[in-house]
Amino acid sequence: MKQYGIIFLGLLTLAIISTGCGSDSSVAKADNKEEVVNALSKDIEKDLGNPELYYKRAQYSYEKEEYDNAIDDLEKAISLDSLVPNYYHLLSDAYLDYYRSKDALIVMVKAASLFPHRIPTLLKLSETQLILKMNEPSLETVARIFIEDPDNPDGHFMKGMNFRAMGEIDRAINAFQTVTELDPEMMDAWLMSGDLFFEKGLPIARSYYDAAINLEPENITALHSLAYYLQNNNDDNGAIKLYRKIISLDKNYMDAYLNTGILYMSMDSLPQAKEQFNIMASIQPTNHLPYFYRGLIHEAEGNIDMARKDIQSCINLKSDFNRAREVMSRLQEG
Repeated sequence: MKQYGIIFLGLLTLAIISTGCGSDSSVAKADNKEEVVNALSKDIEKDLGNPELYYKRAQYSYEKEEYDNAIDDLEKAISLDSLVPNYYHLLSDAYLDYYRSKDALIVMVKAASLFPHRIPTLLKLSETQLILKMNEPSLETVARIFIEDPDNPDGHFMKGMNFRAMGEIDRAINAFQTVTELDPEMMDAWLMSGDLFFEKGLPIARSYYDAAINLEPENITALHSLAYYLQNNNDDNGAIKLYRKIISLDKNYMDAYLNTGILYMSMDSLPQAKEQFNIMASIQPTNHLPYFYRGLIHEAEGNIDMARKDIQSCINLKSDFNRAREVMSRLQEG
């Protein structure tokens, strides 16, 4: 299984939180996040008109997923100084993560009206529109970016993401290839090109995955993308080698164990497959999948009682998993 979703664009990450508000501030003496928040609150009490203090406290609240607090502080910061783009960016993120997508969009539309020539703000608006599946408006925002900078690689990346979402694969590929020409070190563009060529069944996908790994040899997303490609192109051993590398980098990366186990099952190496699912179940006991596949292995080995036990565990964890229910019916008939 390959993890899909919105690829991190690398465009609009939050600024690193600076905890210094002067050498004599309470924040400078704080040791952990909770202490920092408390210290910021004390500093705010001493300086109620300082928007940066509210912004910094909002960053911590956002990290802790305390969105109400983050939103309150950001609205206060904007009321004190309405000309700081990052206040709007973080407020939009807080609304979006709080499932208030309409508010998130309103904030970024306002920001883009206040800063109509600022490319990071236009990119953020375009990204927000993309997330909300407003592809045509997102492309219109990209067009505004190109007025400022026709060769902006992030703008071309957003263009590709929208075309991909709209199912215009060839146009998406052209956009991502433009990105690799303008900024050969933007790994996400190589990966997206690889994925699209993979979807079209073209072996050139391999070269794009290789290029991404050459840029970042230990990037798990890139390694997984190539491993998944190999898994689907009859190179099981090559895929297993890459999944093992991923596990060496992140022992909690469940998809690597899952895919390795599935590959071993396809190779009739049942003990090796079972080992992968045992590890999965020990690391993530609430994940239904290791029990399902381990149940299939027990069935193949003729251990029906253990198979029923694992399949029932799978159903207990995910009652709507129809494949498990079908297997259980088969096991009960036998």
